[in-house]
Amino acid sequence: SSTTEGNKRLNEIYIKSQAEKVPIFLFFSVNASGQFVGVCKMMSEVTFGEKLAHWQMNEKWAGKFKVEWVFVKDIQNKEFKSIINPSNENKPVTNSRDTQEIPFKEGMRMLEIFKLKKQDSSLLDEFELYDNEERKGKEAKHEKESFGKVVQGESRGQHRRGRGPRLSLIHI
Repeated sequence: SSTTEGNKRLNEIYIKSQAEKVPIFLFFSVNASGQFVGVCKMMSEVTFGEKLAHWQMNEKWAGKFKVEWVFVKDIQNKEFKSIINPSNENKPVTNSRDTQEIPFKEGMRMLEIFKLKKQDSSLLDEFELYDNEERKGKEAKHEKESFGKVVQGESRGQHRRGRGPRLSLIHI
């Protein structure tokens, strides 16, 4: 999924690619991670308006589409720095933003790097870490909700509204 505008762009490109019988490859990176984490082929049009329960920012990321993963492995940005994207002010492909189009020649160079680079790690290796972080977030949210209930005052028997700890959500 992408933003509403990003999903519109992806959908338009997918429809055009189907008419031309060419695949659309999506290169994935985690913001500020310094690496790409995978490549997939877009396999369907975007289903707009459908919200997925696992997104923390559900209002921002609405819609879905099918993909077929081609590579799931971490590759540092330094491997791609020499590939310049003429569609993005001649900046390296590592400076791309969500749904930034990459021309065929540069995209093929990126695919070649994914194909040839030995896999040292993968986003999949860290799912246990992400699952634990999600569990801790849910526990903290439950604890915060519990603190928000009416509690018995200690000295005068008054009721007061408890204030829970501040909860910071980290979007990975």
